[in-house]
Amino acid sequence: MEKPTQMVAFDAVYHLAAKDGREEMLFGNSIELARPVYEKTLIGGGYPSAYVEFPLLGEPCFDLLSVHAEVERGAAFEPGAGFGRQAMFDWFADVCDDETLSCGLELDTSSGETERAGVYFQQRKRHDLVEPFLASIGESARTESYMGALSRMPHGWPPAYVGLFPGRPGTPLRIGGYLGQQIKEACAANPSFLGEQFRQIGFSAFDDAMLARCAKFMALAPAVDVQFDIMEDGSLGDTFGLSLSFNETAPLRAHECMESGYGSRICKLMQEWGLADDRWKLIADAAFARHVGFEREDGSEGRFALCVLFNYAKVKFTTCEPRPAKFYLILNVGELQD
Repeated sequence: MEKPTQMVAFDAVYHLAAKDGREEMLFGNSIELARPVYEKTLIGGGYPSAYVEFPLLGEPCFDLLSVHAEVERGAAFEPGAGFGRQAMFDWFADVCDDETLSCGLELDTSSGETERAGVYFQQRKRHDLVEPFLASIGESARTESYMGALSRMPHGWPPAYVGLFPGRPGTPLRIGGYLGQQIKEACAANPSFLGEQFRQIGFSAFDDAMLARCAKFMALAPAVDVQFDIMEDGSLGDTFGLSLSFNETAPLRAHECMESGYGSRICKLMQEWGLADDRWKLIADAAFARHVGFEREDGSEGRFALCVLFNYAKVKFTTCEPRPAKFYLILNVGELQD
């Protein structure tokens, strides 16, 4: 067979994840909107990772984040694609030789949004690149507030990515990072310490009950990702995002994780607190890894991988109150290297 195209590969991996009733119970009908807008995120010959975000309570649906780890210089979107972000990818193509970086487009398909996409940039330790990234999307004015937030972050709370919806009224600049293990353990053991960290950062929308819940989640998860919103005036918003990492659990460990491991413990606690129902029990069967052979242009044989990995479960707290939980899967496709 020929090497799968980007859309053929996406369709294959999605339908494997969604079969056996999982589409109806986990994803709803979002693929009808997601597929054509996902196609508009494709640039160059690479295969972006698709992060599928779906709720664990309420009406099934999903949103999509399409993330490129690399873009060829000179690559251009097809006419009508790209959501007006050619300049962002032109800039990214010049810096993506650093393997820690990635850039993407976020699609709110669950709300029916098809004409506008959010933007995402993972800078990791390259904070010097946030300013040119923001310039590439016409948001240079937000650089100062980002640097201000960065300066207030305690040791172990480094921002690792940024994202926003340019043009959406009142949109915040979202900053997120991967909490250091020692800090995570300290917060899990002592909720009041977490409160001290929040105060240093300048985040005040918390109370003792919220701190206790965050600490409990932090104790269960092997790693956590934290998010804050920087508003247009530079202040922090009243929302805190806590993502409980599943460390991209491989398919062979998926059932163990969700039946008797930390995944089960996290999801049961979410359900106990009214943030999820029992649909989380279907997630284990969505994970898989397969490869297919294909013939390269030179006649040699190659292998192409299709896989779905666990990413994380997420709870947002707004003015101290938790919202219904969400779960993220990573849909990965691409040629395996010899």
